[in-house]
Amino acid sequence: MAFFSDFRRRKDRWWRYGILKQAYQQAQHAEEANDQSLSHAFKRFGYKAPPGELLAVWQRLTEVGALRCTALSEQAITGVERAIADLPATTINAMAWLDLYRLGLGIGLFLPANRFRDKAIAAMLVRSQQARASLNELTAGCYAAIETENYQRANDLLERMKSRGLDQSRYDQGRWLLQLFSAQPTPGGHHRKLDDTTVDAEFRKELQGRNLALVGPVATKAMNGSEIDANDLVIKFGYRGGDTGRDPATQGERVDISYYNNKQAQQLSQMPYTGVLASLRWAVFNNHKGRSFFPKELNSVRQLASLQWLMPDTHLNAGPNAVLDLLRFGPGSLKVFNTDMMLSSGRFAGYKAPDEKPIDYTRSFIKTHDPVVQFLILNRLWTVGHISGDERFEAVMAMGLEQYLLQLQEAYGARKQALI
Repeated sequence: MAFFSDFRRRKDRWWRYGILKQAYQQAQHAEEANDQSLSHAFKRFGYKAPPGELLAVWQRLTEVGALRCTALSEQAITGVERAIADLPATTINAMAWLDLYRLGLGIGLFLPANRFRDKAIAAMLVRSQQARASLNELTAGCYAAIETENYQRANDLLERMKSRGLDQSRYDQGRWLLQLFSAQPTPGGHHRKLDDTTVDAEFRKELQGRNLALVGPVATKAMNGSEIDANDLVIKFGYRGGDTGRDPATQGERVDISYYNNKQAQQLSQMPYTGVLASLRWAVFNNHKGRSFFPKELNSVRQLASLQWLMPDTHLNAGPNAVLDLLRFGPGSLKVFNTDMMLSSGRFAGYKAPDEKPIDYTRSFIKTHDPVVQFLILNRLWTVGHISGDERFEAVMAMGLEQYLLQLQEAYGARKQALI
């Protein structure tokens, strides 16, 4: 009975993390020769048994956790990081590497965790080169090639995906994304092919060639309100009416377009929303579920074209989702304000509903929003000049991934504390 229960839950990232977390805790108290914790976890996930070299790294990782010291030494952390880096990417499959990556985030070791993730990306590339690679494996490899900036390989994989039955709309979306990240012109108008609805065509008329300000929810003291309001259009998140998110000094008073995740959409639908939507030029929902809370006949309401199909077992969070969606429609410029890629946990007063629980960012990193994916996407778009930002956003982009992860670890991970 347990086998069938596990089989149903294997696609649940949070469940897999819980099993690995339990195994990690058990291993800290086990005798070295008898420790089968990782093997048992992999068996429950349906993975092949971990080979000896991985078990040696697992032992080293659990030994660090078992130290129970008030502060982890730099040597202990970098030793684990080097041991992971020495493992061949083909030791286990990409999904297993991603599970170990999420465990690393959960125990607070962000840089060692990212070494596990590096192996996942490399494993995706290796597997996608196989002659019998499935469409899912080709798709994972295509994403991995984009992330590693190997755009020719990504293009080749996209063509193989098309020959294996990739939907035409996804093919067009993939072509557009490749050209966006590689900073190449867009021949054939793949971005326009994505405008497969009248609503999207109208949205393009609103945005094309306009200067946009995308304003995040981070509480700030930066007095950028007047600069924000000077743009042609101001885009914010989860607007529910009134003055929330409209501080004239730091956020700007205007809200022309608002993006909504599913929870925000549901909250909006449970209040008198007609006046809120009437005050906006456009409301944009991240997926069908969010859009489904509202009548189909509403004007100036749309659902963005999701990139979920391409993501490596994760979701895009609000910022990258909105940025990629907005760039589809050819704005003259796009500047990001009041966001620092989750390095600050605070949000401006009133951003969340009164009864909403505080955000558990570590859970979000593990269950839904891979912080490395979010950073790399925005960093690439910033590097090639598609977006710019206020002083704080520019500083975060300039620090690079390694320094970003170190600061993220300072905010949420193992700094001067024992691991799980």
